[in-house]
Amino acid sequence: MNEEDMNQIVSGWVIHYLHQDISEGELTDLYQWLQESPENKEFFFQIKSIYDSTRHHRLMSAEEVEESWQRMQRRLFSPPATTSPTLPEKSDPSQPAGGKRRFLRPFTYMAVASVAALLGFGISMLTQSVFPETSPVNEMSYNEISVPKGGRPGAITLSDGTRVQLNVAGTLRYPAGFSDDCREVYLNGEAWFEVAHDAEKPFIVHLNRQDIIVHGTSFNVEAYHDEPYSAVTLMDGSISLETSNSSGERISRIFIRPGQKANFDKVSEHIYVENADATMANAWTRGEYKFRDEPLGLIVKRLENYYNVRIMLDYDLRDIRYTGTFSFSQSIIQALNIINYEKQFSFRQNGENEILIRKQ
Repeated sequence: MNEEDMNQIVSGWVIHYLHQDISEGELTDLYQWLQESPENKEFFFQIKSIYDSTRHHRLMSAEEVEESWQRMQRRLFSPPATTSPTLPEKSDPSQPAGGKRRFLRPFTYMAVASVAALLGFGISMLTQSVFPETSPVNEMSYNEISVPKGGRPGAITLSDGTRVQLNVAGTLRYPAGFSDDCREVYLNGEAWFEVAHDAEKPFIVHLNRQDIIVHGTSFNVEAYHDEPYSAVTLMDGSISLETSNSSGERISRIFIRPGQKANFDKVSEHIYVENADATMANAWTRGEYKFRDEPLGLIVKRLENYYNVRIMLDYDLRDIRYTGTFSFSQSIIQALNIINYEKQFSFRQNGENEILIRKQ
């Protein structure tokens, strides 16, 4: 059996173990494979630590790794009598002596990334804290999670109890543990925040050219780096919004009240505040996309994110405004039919990932 095939088999064992649907036979095979080398055991607990951190915002300590190892041993009641492979293999000169299935260390990062992708979470920054090289003692360690296009919104609870729901095509960067005087995170995309109250430690959300400062409240942020605007809609509490120009100089600081939405045009550097329905702004957290008097050009960008498709839109259609609602469980075709109830355009799907929208 070649190394690629063995990697796939081991990845299957790990995924089944983390999803708690591993069979006793697979568990025995996994246990034997873990005993074959320290690298195998290290790989397994790196993946487990990443998986657990996405749910609990905390990486495993050395003590927790050992405790988890002991639990696996107890589940098996007693160690296997032999550490020889349980999967039959033909003699292969490329394999180590004795036929042991070695998962070689140089491929560890690639294997971790592969299993992480199958589990459905991003590890681009998270791996930096799991696989450290050198870092100053006082340097804060940051993790990063992302939701891909075509995926579904995900949620995470930070170490202070703050809950964040992240929309598709978004990325959140957050520290493994907050400092003593401040709580800071970095967002690219859309997210709903329910910030844990702490009068002594303000919570700051860093956006592209904007900072949201809050002590405890709930609000929606829409701030994709590749879009010319951003918007913050407040449900309750109070927040201030500091905005900078393209040179990094602060140009304004405003406060918004519950039921208000602050819009920032990055091109003109103009900010305006309007009354808004926060329950509509965060409808995506309930599995719906709601839009009211929105231009088709913006709606199309959201559809591209939700369905991971490329939509080519006639220029003359981009500013036509629509109001509607659709569920994420509906197909892209159903969503377009909802939008096009007045039959102002026609659309055609080319293959699975491309849609043409033309004026009628």
